[in-house]
Amino acid sequence: MKRKLKLIFISILIVPILSGCTKEKMELKNNSFTVEYGNAISDKAEDYLKNSEEFLKNIKVENLPKNEKDKEYPSIGEYEIVLKTDNQKEVVKVSVNDTVAPEFKDLKEKYETEYGSKIDLKQFSATDLSKTEISLDDSKVNYKKSGTYKAVVTAKDESANETKKDISIIVKAEKKENNSKNANSSSKKPNSSSNNKSSNSNKSNSSSSNSSNTVKVPSNKDSYTEFRDGNNSAWDFSIENAPSDWYD
Repeated sequence: MKRKLKLIFISILIVPILSGCTKEKMELKNNSFTVEYGNAISDKAEDYLKNSEEFLKNIKVENLPKNEKDKEYPSIGEYEIVLKTDNQKEVVKVSVNDTVAPEFKDLKEKYETEYGSKIDLKQFSATDLSKTEISLDDSKVNYKKSGTYKAVVTAKDESANETKKDISIIVKAEKKENNSKNANSSSKKPNSSSNNKSSNSNKSNSSSSNSSNTVKVPSNKDSYTEFRDGNNSAWDFSIENAPSDWYD
């Protein structure tokens, strides 16, 4: 009986010693980690610890951030991930950063615009995980002179990442349609002065034609005719046939 008690007592002493010798402590790979925006934060202990596989099975990864709405990754920011076992705990800092610049979509080398009209920024588009602003440096472009000019288009996201591209802007020649229409219109208008001259000429020709016409007097010798507005008068017979009392 005494021997059994001794064995039990020894085993009680040995078990804690053995367990203490085999107890593994958490060993972090790093105190902080950086994750590119658009990627999920890992929930696997092996990504944070250098411990054995058997030990890692008992590690719990807690305090993971929620993903953005309708996305599979969290927003940009700083987070603290907690690693836990029954009697150990470690905290790891995780930074979500956006370091990727926007990419232009279907960007052309040359863009044309009408004379006097600036380039519409809606012609440019870029892709990025965050909101992007597009700007155009066209300070060297003279929109009131036809020709080809150099310009720079920039796409910049909310994290100040930006992409710049050189493009050419072609300003078309000024249209002359309005001027030519006016010229054609004026050429088709009747020349009033010319018409007036023509009318006056016709009138003068008419009057001269009337004045040159011969007035025919009737053959009746007793008739007396007034013509040319009463300024002239004539008999229609010769002097030899005049009455005898004319000679008295």
